[in-house]
Amino acid sequence: MTVPRDGTRVSTVAKRVKQGIKPLYLRGQRLVARTLFAYSPAELDAAIRSLGIGTGDSVLVHSGFRQVSGFTATPGDVIETMLNVVGADGHLLMMSIPYRGSSQRYAESDPLFDVVRTPSAVGLISEIFRRRADTYRSLSPLHPVVAHGPLAAWLVADHDKSAYSCGKGTPFERFLGVGGKFLFFDAPYGSLTFMHYVEHMFRDRLPVDLYDAAAVCIRVRDASGREFPVRQFVFSEAARARRHFTPIEERLRADGLLREVRVGNTRLLSVAASDVVDCAARLIDQGTGFYR
Repeated sequence: MTVPRDGTRVSTVAKRVKQGIKPLYLRGQRLVARTLFAYSPAELDAAIRSLGIGTGDSVLVHSGFRQVSGFTATPGDVIETMLNVVGADGHLLMMSIPYRGSSQRYAESDPLFDVVRTPSAVGLISEIFRRRADTYRSLSPLHPVVAHGPLAAWLVADHDKSAYSCGKGTPFERFLGVGGKFLFFDAPYGSLTFMHYVEHMFRDRLPVDLYDAAAVCIRVRDASGREFPVRQFVFSEAARARRHFTPIEERLRADGLLREVRVGNTRLLSVAASDVVDCAARLIDQGTGFYR
């Protein structure tokens, strides 16, 4: 058999071999996780509490549910465990952003954000949480938040009325006001949407304009079925290119404020919202900031 000079035949065979090996590799990983890293909801409960999160706390979760985490129950059980930790007087919040990538590209696609039907694009746990009958979802099409707890309706109220989806009067400001804490379940610190609220707080001291000059208009449908336009500003291209949150994470770790624990093959991180803001302020005051 003659192999074409451009190597097409070789690359096709290699691709098929890779596709055949991948399922075997994933099955092996899952077997190792179940054998060596298995952990139960009770062990997850204990791990979360070891981070200083407990009854009455308000917790915003960023999550990634991996089949190789070792968790022996379902994504829904992750949620139930977290609700059990904060208790009836606490609050559990998650992001339910309806897109991947930039808010600018999402806005340009002329979407209809349906608060009831538009799915979350930021993970299975987030989507399952969004679908619960006892949660409230905010009406911002750019950075919607889902909340559960006694103050849930207030935490997410009027998000559509803010021109800046992560700015003043949004769930992020209210979450900071109630002494909120962040919990990362197999998710990196870089996934922290609250950092956009921090940017907004210090926007006058950033080296670039944080937002585009003109707001975008996105159609929103509320729970009653009413449709209306929501105008909010998206982040500028310069801000997207130059924001660099790693220095904040490094300083929080160095100061012992970003806590970490492992359970099974899962990494949990936790930090208080107020500590994130204070750390960012210190970096800006020192002249280093968190922009390239």
